[in-house]
Amino acid sequence: MREVRLPIVPVTAEAFAPFGRLFAPSGARSFGRDNFDGWIMPFRAEGPARLQYVRYKPRANTVELIEQHLFVTETRQQISGPHCVLVMAPPSPEPPAPEAMTAFDLSGYGIMLHPGTWHSIDAYPLGPEPGDYLFLSEEATVAELFDGTPEPKRSRVHNLAKSGVRLSFG
Repeated sequence: MREVRLPIVPVTAEAFAPFGRLFAPSGARSFGRDNFDGWIMPFRAEGPARLQYVRYKPRANTVELIEQHLFVTETRQQISGPHCVLVMAPPSPEPPAPEAMTAFDLSGYGIMLHPGTWHSIDAYPLGPEPGDYLFLSEEATVAELFDGTPEPKRSRVHNLAKSGVRLSFG
């Protein structure tokens, strides 16, 4: 089995741009009043949205499965717990080379992925406690993944281990 180990990279808007955007204010406000400012975020889904509360539990820093979602700007916002790492690669029609992936320390930032961005299925807490996230996706995409649909149409899943790669980070 081929071993690939990625360094953990701090997330910044510039470094994250090929994968999506930070879920944070950018530029002039979109709306507001004297006592608040608001920004409209470019969330996109082809069907009804699905908001979930997800708890990622600590485990080994080894990524076995990566996935991409073709029709939704999947969004995650950390609520509590330690910093978490998400491993990803820019959108592409084929699974990326493991060496071309990046392990981002999300540092409490929320993220919004471009459709087609490859990413580890889970985030990995960098500590002994779980990391809690608000997770915004699309009903049809989530249902397809959790129903065990034999040939998903909205997502692609790639098993790194079955392709002979042990991908880790840290």
